Amino acid sequence: MLTSSGTVPPRMPGALPAVGHALDLLRRPLEFVSRVRDRGSVVEFRLGGHPAYLVSSPSAVRELLVTHSQVTANGVLFEKLKVLGGDGIGSIYGPPHRRRRRLLTPLFGQQRLVNYASVAAEVVGQRAAGLQDGQRLDLDELLHDVAAAIVVRSFFPGGGGVAAAARAARELPVVFRGVAKRAYAPTELLFALPTPGNRRFTAASRTMHQLVDEIIEQCRGADDGVGMLAALLAARDEDTGEPLTHAQIHDEVMTMLFVGTEASAAAFGWIFHLLDRHPGVAQRIRAEIGDGQPAPETVERLGYLRQVVHEALRLYPPGWLFPRIPQRDLTLDGYRLPAGANVFYSPYALHRDPTSFTEPDRFDPDRWSAGRASEISRDAYLPFGQGARTCVGAAYAIMETMIVTAGLLSRWQLIGDVGHRVRPVAATTLHPDRLPMTVRAR
Repeated sequence: MLTSSGTVPPRMPGALPAVGHALDLLRRPLEFVSRVRDRGSVVEFRLGGHPAYLVSSPSAVRELLVTHSQVTANGVLFEKLKVLGGDGIGSIYGPPHRRRRRLLTPLFGQQRLVNYASVAAEVVGQRAAGLQDGQRLDLDELLHDVAAAIVVRSFFPGGGGVAAAARAARELPVVFRGVAKRAYAPTELLFALPTPGNRRFTAASRTMHQLVDEIIEQCRGADDGVGMLAALLAARDEDTGEPLTHAQIHDEVMTMLFVGTEASAAAFGWIFHLLDRHPGVAQRIRAEIGDGQPAPETVERLGYLRQVVHEALRLYPPGWLFPRIPQRDLTLDGYRLPAGANVFYSPYALHRDPTSFTEPDRFDPDRWSAGRASEISRDAYLPFGQGARTCVGAAYAIMETMIVTAGLLSRWQLIGDVGHRVRPVAATTLHPDRLPMTVRAR
């Protein structure tokens, strides 16, 4: 029985018997969350026969993520992702999450960020040098390879474990597609059948876990104190002084592979798609970069490039929809929500809300300029979450994206195929489907 004060949220029309709005969410996810947002700050919809809620106003999202952060558990997506990340930082909540976050934060300290930046610059420099004028390529595949290589070399600067990690990265897309299909499906029955897709998902998941165990063991014997995995192996819980168990390290490596490959590749892809559609913006970045690939410490000072990255993350946040489950009845923006309900917030819908952003669907990097950025509410822009669950590697993600963008643009123009329509795929991440492009010398 509801004990919190407030009114009942409005309901989204169009629910179907048995499945509710699940088919809409699966078939037209971005359109669906935008339509729900337009009906109010908190709106009820149906997942199967159960009520679910989308929280869409900046103030209500802040209440959910900050005010009530200690009484909300992870939702359905994170439960499905446990097939990948187990009890990694992305899946746990409450006191265990706080302890794990304190343990992982030093992995993204300033000196380590310098090391990771050098790795990213080296990787993108090598990939850029391997391209040829006039070459046609699927840029999405190249960027996935770049993102995976950066993660792998950040784990092992000395080269150990690279072969196993590269094989693991190739299995990631199959696993992520399978997780996305399972996350918001109205029934589990379809995934119990021995279909080719289900068999591929099971096999890829098994291979991923085996390879990660192999990676960890190789690192244990490498005596490499510089890489990200070595730091994870050396980390100690500040309360108990104990190291992470093998299972905990395994889960964190899986989580980092997911975020560092899929989410990063998605962000890279959207930036180059937008630059292809807005050549004037690309020219401004090249003018800011100057001649040659800039050093990592120089990239950090490229203000216009940083604006472009933020605007791309606003339009196409890789994390586009997140669930929470209240552990007790809550009131958000005056609406009462029951304990145990699936409550969602969508950075995609939040970032394109016309009450927060003028011409929200327009790519406008100058909205992040010094004279205009102050007009944007910090609660309206959440590409890395908010509150206790803000991404621990957010600063690194921005830096890495700037380095990859500058590294490729310093040498090449990447021109999309005439007439090709890039379609957004809203799965575990929001990414472009295909980016067929031609490489031209700058």
